Amino acid sequence: MCTLVALHAVHPAAPLVVAANRDEFHARASVPPAVLHEVPRVVAGRDAEKGGTWLGACSSGLFVGLTNQREWAAKPRDALRSRGEVTLAALRRGSVEGVHALLDDLDTASLAGFNLLYGDGRSLHVAYARPGAAVERRALPPGIHVLTNDRMGSPHFPKAARAETLARRALAATCEAPVDALLHRLEELLADRELPPLEDVPEPPRGARVDRVLARRLQALCIDTPVYGTVSATMLALEPGAVRAHRFADGAPGQAAFEDVTPLHRRAPMLVGH
Repeated sequence: MCTLVALHAVHPAAPLVVAANRDEFHARASVPPAVLHEVPRVVAGRDAEKGGTWLGACSSGLFVGLTNQREWAAKPRDALRSRGEVTLAALRRGSVEGVHALLDDLDTASLAGFNLLYGDGRSLHVAYARPGAAVERRALPPGIHVLTNDRMGSPHFPKAARAETLARRALAATCEAPVDALLHRLEELLADRELPPLEDVPEPPRGARVDRVLARRLQALCIDTPVYGTVSATMLALEPGAVRAHRFADGAPGQAAFEDVTPLHRRAPMLVGH
């Protein structure tokens, strides 16, 4: 149930700002952002189980983030590739054009469904991959865009409307301030635990793994349940050719502090992955 919020070409101090929550089972281990590839330099968190990533940035200014496509019924995953491999492969391409080419040639038959958001401060794009079908991708206009676990604009995710409302408030309050002020307000967005009215949450289909009460809890921007929830958060401010800010909270925002990992884009630390 990850959430990606992108402010594209709407703040004068940063062409692209991204605020993202990662929602996962608490038992699934991950590694905080590190340099996962040197040329181009890729800074991203790493899934300790499968080795891929859910979100990252290139020092050249490219951002790529992935959300799973929600599936109501449990399905075996052993025969499928990790979707996190796609995110890491896209970042290694180093450019929006490279991501386009990767997606156009992607074998979706070996993957579960996912959604991809990517951009570089010049343009922003969303892609939808479904098993066995060609990847759909489209350019997004300037504005605030929210990607959850379905297509943008899906009526099944009221949390997206909540995120957009909070992002608009944050932008209005900081449009003449330095980008750090906007990032601070977006941290509050990521920590938001408000739940929508139960009647605004669609009834899960027969055979679903969750009932409507649990489905409502999953509509918080910051999810808190005993076995599943928001396990980390990322803030990015990007411009063509550069990462201005990269911050990471290793835990639920509002509880775990955001740490500045921007220096990883400038230094030459030991390479930790391929």
